[in-house]
Amino acid sequence: MKRLLVRATLILAGLSLAAGALAADAQVPAAKTINVQAAPAVGTFDRGSIVLAFYRSPQWEAILADRRFELNAVKAANDTARARELEKYGAESQERAMEQLMGKAPLDNILAVLQPELKELTTRLKLASIVDSSTSDPNDPSVDVTSLLMDWLKASYETRKMATDLHAKNLPPK
Repeated sequence: MKRLLVRATLILAGLSLAAGALAADAQVPAAKTINVQAAPAVGTFDRGSIVLAFYRSPQWEAILADRRFELNAVKAANDTARARELEKYGAESQERAMEQLMGKAPLDNILAVLQPELKELTTRLKLASIVDSSTSDPNDPSVDVTSLLMDWLKASYETRKMATDLHAKNLPPK
């Protein structure tokens, strides 16, 4: 009986060795390359930095210069109603800037001015969109375009330093 078990074990071992040798000779199919395209990244910008850069930019200065020119013209024409509207615009702009900086007001007026650059960056960097970083999904791939937008707004060294200081103090929302 013991001999029978030894022979059976040897036969089974031989079969598994033979099967292994056959498997080694068999050709394995080549791995297929699967093209998986990653979702395009979302461009993000720091809200506080962009608000600060916008209201210190030549673009904003040009908007104000146009309003001042119009205000002088309507005052010369004795159009007091329109003059009051334009003066009100100045006060409301200051209030809106503070609310935008603190994250309490939308950035519609700033985004309207930035629109050409946002489109250009989206195309050049192949981004899905560009959004305020405080509203982006942290799990999505993203590219910070804050410095590029600040370049476009011609932010000075002083403006950039102010933006950095705001972050250090954690004043505006990030």
